[in-house]
Amino acid sequence: MLREKIIDKALSAEDSIVTERSRCLRMRFNHNSCTGCVEQCRFNAITITDDVYIKTGECSECMLCVSACPSDCFDISGLDFYSVIGKLRKVQASVASPVLGCRANAKTPSHEKTFCFGFLSEEHIIALVVFMNNQLQIDLSGCADCRNSFVVAALEKRIAGVEAKTSLKISDRIKIVKNKADIKFNDVSYDRRGFFKALKNATFMKAAGLFGDEDTGEELRAYSAKKLPFKRELLNRALSVLPDETKKALLKNYYYDVTATDACNNCFACIGMCPTGALKIEDKDDDNRELFFSSSLCSGCGLCRDFCFNSALRIEKGFTGGSPLEFISAKKEVLCGV
Repeated sequence: MLREKIIDKALSAEDSIVTERSRCLRMRFNHNSCTGCVEQCRFNAITITDDVYIKTGECSECMLCVSACPSDCFDISGLDFYSVIGKLRKVQASVASPVLGCRANAKTPSHEKTFCFGFLSEEHIIALVVFMNNQLQIDLSGCADCRNSFVVAALEKRIAGVEAKTSLKISDRIKIVKNKADIKFNDVSYDRRGFFKALKNATFMKAAGLFGDEDTGEELRAYSAKKLPFKRELLNRALSVLPDETKKALLKNYYYDVTATDACNNCFACIGMCPTGALKIEDKDDDNRELFFSSSLCSGCGLCRDFCFNSALRIEKGFTGGSPLEFISAKKEVLCGV
């Protein structure tokens, strides 16, 4: 079929992990000690010195570094996760349980194939649970014979992490399949009318802005440029459609609060250090400028706190303010009891 030929051609394109040094916490601040990507790499393929290097001959493309980095220093060239979700949502109109497979396991049929599942962070898992209407089968049947077999344990640990932190029922939306015989795959065929209906649905989803293409055309080379990590973007979109009880769980376990103590002298150096744009200056009145903070833009990386000359910033997991999407004063007012 034409559809399968197009997919095969797309999947045969050259792929790689690309790095952006201005996103790396250690490149932004030389006293930062983040080693998340290095610790995740099983083949010692990552080196951080004067730049972020990946030894292509040793990298297995397990993609664990992509999910481990809090600021998106690592990115997968050619991956559009919104497109993956959009295609799976389109398929679920005809199939009870779509199958998401690994492109390295080409012989096993699936409705969509993507890169090694190591890139699936807890935030990605939450997005799949929230935005899929039917149960999604994740095909891990080829992992046992793959050099990246350790990704299975990492994915299961992340799923368990989401279940422990939220009220989301992962098993209702995601089924991990390790045995090929247990995969329930039903092919989808479109007649002329069905093809244009699917195309119309895909266009509608894109126009709605929920699963639109990412704007990856502009490279971020300047350290002053701000970029919201994709994992944070996924969380923000999921947060907007979740019930209140689940929202509270997400705000408690995946969002952060930044507080500026009285030691803050409003030098605002932290704003330039922040890679995501979570901090900004706002005029409180005609003669007073203050530090403001948005939890929805904060990855909790801690650069602002570590860079502060006066040690005036505190970062705590869990947001208890009003809307995490709004900017609020980082200098919290302390109310004394009577």
